[in-house]
Amino acid sequence: MTDLNSTYDLIVIGGGIAGLTAAVRAAELGLRPLVLEQGEGVDYPSNSRQSGGILHIGFRDPFREVQDLEQHIARLTAGESKPELARALAQHGARLIVWLQSHGAKFMRFNPQEGYRWCMAPPRALKAGIDWKERGPDLILRRLAIELVELGGVLQLGARASELLLEQGRCVGVRGTCQGEEKIWRAPYCVIADGGFQANRTLFEKHIGAGFDAVFQRGARTGRGDGLTMALAAGAALTPGNRFYGHVLCSDAKHNDQVWPYPEVDALATAGIVIDATGKRLVDEGRSGVHLANELANSAPTGQLFAVFDQTIWDGPGTTARIPANPLLERAGGTILRADTAVELAEQMGVPVQAFIDTLKQYNDALAEGTLHALPTPRSEKVTPLPIVQAPLMAIPICPGVTYTMVGIDIDAQAQVLDSNSTPIPGLFAAGATTGGLEGGKDSAYIGGLIKSGSFGLLAAERIATLEGKQVVIEQPKRNEASVVTPVADKSSSPTVYGLARFPVLRTTIRFGRPIAIGLSLVVALLLYALSSSALGWLSVPLAMGVGVFVFVVVLGVVELVKLVTEFLIPE
Repeated sequence: MTDLNSTYDLIVIGGGIAGLTAAVRAAELGLRPLVLEQGEGVDYPSNSRQSGGILHIGFRDPFREVQDLEQHIARLTAGESKPELARALAQHGARLIVWLQSHGAKFMRFNPQEGYRWCMAPPRALKAGIDWKERGPDLILRRLAIELVELGGVLQLGARASELLLEQGRCVGVRGTCQGEEKIWRAPYCVIADGGFQANRTLFEKHIGAGFDAVFQRGARTGRGDGLTMALAAGAALTPGNRFYGHVLCSDAKHNDQVWPYPEVDALATAGIVIDATGKRLVDEGRSGVHLANELANSAPTGQLFAVFDQTIWDGPGTTARIPANPLLERAGGTILRADTAVELAEQMGVPVQAFIDTLKQYNDALAEGTLHALPTPRSEKVTPLPIVQAPLMAIPICPGVTYTMVGIDIDAQAQVLDSNSTPIPGLFAAGATTGGLEGGKDSAYIGGLIKSGSFGLLAAERIATLEGKQVVIEQPKRNEASVVTPVADKSSSPTVYGLARFPVLRTTIRFGRPIAIGLSLVVALLLYALSSSALGWLSVPLAMGVGVFVFVVVLGVVELVKLVTEFLIPE
């Protein structure tokens, strides 16, 4: 049946950050939007809601100068990013942050790295596993959903779109189902914002690779590519490429919800090596965790994969991630194999012993001789490789994890969907992970999912409002000159010390807080007894004990307060 009871100015497919931003911004500009969201409940699943909440542009501050950000995107993508999309994000990414703040979003600086300057608060706790409820992204999506309704828009839950309605080449509505009933919704504009196609086997194998079964879904698992399929049927063009954004995970994620989406195992796998069931390396580990996840998805056999490293890597790169594998993975029940020799480790992994020994020796020798590029599987050095020699030698069973796909619908700088002639399809827009082009082509780079989605959601709404004759005033925020500095070195490519290792006093306080409290209380008690015993006699004993207990409680309280603060701000 056709929805004739209400007149909508635009239909938004998807209620994540891209869809709700587009809808609320459109409502602010005097339009009446309808959001079709397939999920149910106030906390319906979406990648946006379950994200880490960091707004960055290639791990740069969005308040840097526009030209600087454009050049950075071009470097990351080897010049394959669409220039107009890079420019649009560089121009409007900071404005998205200001807009979200005006709608109640709160931000905090998660750590000193430039890329973590804008983290939605409260942030995810520094612990393994699924931890997104009532965190920053969840709260802002709830708030935007409420504001949408208050501004006269409609959020229709349990609604799944299946076809775009076209009349004389223009998109005029959507066909789908709502609560099991077939429906047709009509509006002069449609914004596709339903995410990528990472959970659709057919689309994944067609556009990404044959490794669908080897890839773990580390997101909300709602990206079925409905919007992409509908857009292609309507004549939209598809951007080149076959990459996704994701990370390397402990393969226990398949049966243990405590080890995904965090901690990632990227830092361990890229500092060490990755082997398959034959005991040999199979991919270049030396570029980034995202690149490694893609390579494993495209080349991984059905058997197990292992990240192999040593105690030095475990105590170094293993501790530097925002939610680090060391010690959180083991605490969460993730499998970590340890052995004093390569023979013992190979036996624990169940791989051919001699092949593994040869692989390990070959890697260590090439690293020492500076010939990693000459290995049978060449190893690049964007991420600093480290020798695997310090016992215990260690291994973690791993798998590639996908968050969202980076190939998608082709759009212009105003989020208008383009056909094969690069001409906008009238009435059709798209924003977020359903689009491509920003991240590059065949060797895409991660630029930032939340900021991409929200920024192009804003642009879609403002373009539609302009076409409808509405006055659209865009105020660009002042660029922060302090942002244009040499950023803190990337954890994945520098031996620089991070985390609590940079704060030896805090680290000592947390690790030895109880012994310190006991020792200090004993010292105070003994000192007080020595000073008061001659004057008070036996009364000095309970006095000294009481003061000692008080000192113990106070010091322990301070230690626990330090621990609480550092758990939110600094990885252990």
